Amino acid sequence: MVNLSLILRLTSYSLMLISLMLAGVKDYKVRLVNDTYWIPAIISIPIAIYLSVSSPISELTYIVNATFGAAMAGLIYMGKFMGDADSIAILLISLGTPAMVPSSPVLILLNLPIISVLINSIIPTIMLMLINIYSNIKNQSRCADPSITRIMLLRCVSVESVLRNPLAYSSPDSSYLRAGSNAEAYVAGLPRDSWIWMQYNYPYVFILAISYLVYLMAGNLIINLLFIHGVITPIIHMGENLAL
Repeated sequence: MVNLSLILRLTSYSLMLISLMLAGVKDYKVRLVNDTYWIPAIISIPIAIYLSVSSPISELTYIVNATFGAAMAGLIYMGKFMGDADSIAILLISLGTPAMVPSSPVLILLNLPIISVLINSIIPTIMLMLINIYSNIKNQSRCADPSITRIMLLRCVSVESVLRNPLAYSSPDSSYLRAGSNAEAYVAGLPRDSWIWMQYNYPYVFILAISYLVYLMAGNLIINLLFIHGVITPIIHMGENLAL
């Protein structure tokens, strides 16, 4: 017998993942995302709503997840803390992803799709930061006045690279809390073969895409691991000790 609910759930997840991957790759390359990439994710929204009204718990979980995600997306958009595509991705993830409903109420809250994806995003963010640090260590002799702070927070990059992908960089004195790029104006007049310190604008749609894939495979990976090792494992050890 065909399980319609399972097919629809997999369809919803697949559509969202397709959108995020297409947008994420584009974001990684040029920091610009075509709006047409979001069409599959938009299609997933009515599917997610249909699946979420199947039970009171699923419905409540969806409402909480959608409300939280929409509020966060709105805050990010109005505050310009990230790019427009980032806030769109967060909104669509929260609206178009039916929640996986574990048996424990605590796990339900911890594994809400948007919360899971945002927490999972720590993993690819750290990986990209480490790659950036490695690149800086390798190229630090090309940039003036290298320091630990600059190696950790900025990127030593050629002017030619900045001009080739200006949205990926901002001037070193730019605010870390506001999205945007003034890279072209900052490097105007500099020799194309010179190297300078620039602020690197991380591709957050790409990060969200990887984080969503992690969510589909393992839920809220970081919290679940902490929960297992911090709660379940001690209980098992306690039971073993009592048995002895």
